Amino acid sequence: MTIGTWAARLAEDWPADEVEVRDGWRLGADGGVTRRANSALPVGPEPRIEAMEEFYRERGITPCIQAWSGDPGADDALIARVDAELDARGYRAEQSTLLMTRRLDARPAPPEGVDVLPDPDERWHAVADSVGESSTRAQGVLRILGRAPVVGYAADADGVARGSVTVGGGRCGIFTMATAPAERGRGRAGRIMGALLAWAHAKGAREAYLVVEADNAAAVRAYERAGFTGAGGYRYRVAPD
Repeated sequence: MTIGTWAARLAEDWPADEVEVRDGWRLGADGGVTRRANSALPVGPEPRIEAMEEFYRERGITPCIQAWSGDPGADDALIARVDAELDARGYRAEQSTLLMTRRLDARPAPPEGVDVLPDPDERWHAVADSVGESSTRAQGVLRILGRAPVVGYAADADGVARGSVTVGGGRCGIFTMATAPAERGRGRAGRIMGALLAWAHAKGAREAYLVVEADNAAAVRAYERAGFTGAGGYRYRVAPD
């Protein structure tokens, strides 16, 4: 199976309920909760698009592919070939996503007033409500994160900002960052990030990564201030209606 380093790590840290490797694809499905857990990766040598489409349509999910660029170990020629065939079939390109990384050689000083716990508490859930996250999505996200080997959930004392982190293999992945709309721009996210990175470093992480929508300029700037830099990314190719 040919899959890039970061695509493989993201699939491990955001694990779908159902995973199959066949017909030239790594196929993931999780009831439609998040595209990340309900999309396919071409792994070669001759991915059969019809087989991928059948897998998702049998599950009531719109066929969707992660098309990566700049991912070490990936077969760029294979990705380009699949991308061209998807163009011919009318697949849309949506949600360009930037992968950002940073070294974590020294442990950041954990900020006061932010707890990182092995399970989400009522403050963590309160943020989901404040940003309009549906209960179906919230439950699905927690179900996905719960499959990762080591997970920490951070929330501040006021219950207006939250995030989560997975740890393994000397790396950590930052997920579910959110701040209540009225509290944005006040450094809340930075404190959550600092707490998550400090917790992950104590668990053995020496490199951190996250993914963010490339057109979310405010979030990208915030992550750059936290020491992250762009290191590739992907876009989704979505089947026509």
